[in-house]
Amino acid sequence: AVVSTQSTGRAMWLYMYPHFCYVLVRYFPFHNRRPIRLLLICLAVAMIIPQIAIMADPKSERSCPKNLLDMLVVLVVLTVAMTCFSITFLIMEPVSDLIKLSFHAFGGVVAIYQFVMMGKSFGDGSVSNCHVTVPTLWYYFLFLAVIGTICFIFYLVLVPFWLWNRYRRDSLYNNATRQGIFWPVVQCCGCLWHI
Repeated sequence: AVVSTQSTGRAMWLYMYPHFCYVLVRYFPFHNRRPIRLLLICLAVAMIIPQIAIMADPKSERSCPKNLLDMLVVLVVLTVAMTCFSITFLIMEPVSDLIKLSFHAFGGVVAIYQFVMMGKSFGDGSVSNCHVTVPTLWYYFLFLAVIGTICFIFYLVLVPFWLWNRYRRDSLYNNATRQGIFWPVVQCCGCLWHI
């Protein structure tokens, strides 16, 4: 089926964007973060606009065996949560451990959503004509699949290092003592480590 080959990572960008905001805003001097904060907040809010526009499109109500409209409704809810986390990470300094924990729980929900969508796409094995019946919705999810797959691969590569650093406490990276194998790399590019 055409949809099943393109659905592997359509949701991981929801977890990646707040992570990106958290890291990027801290590259700027503390007293001069207002412009980048405003830009990133506008981008986060703007991510909801195409989803609402596609939901309002009468063509989106047509029948599609993959239930793309239902998936879009859940995606809108997750995008609102992503926007809230992004704004929180941009404004709060320092970010409390409870918010970080809830963000990682949100990442778990996003991963479950992603795997459910993969199961729906791979599960029935039928050839879908959603790209004909609901083209706007279909191409939007295709776009999200490309972005999400890139984010999924990024996290797939980093998770073993995060777990190793957790298992062997601070062996790969320790921010407090500025030691570890990855300290020079993370010093140059903080996006390689987690929140």
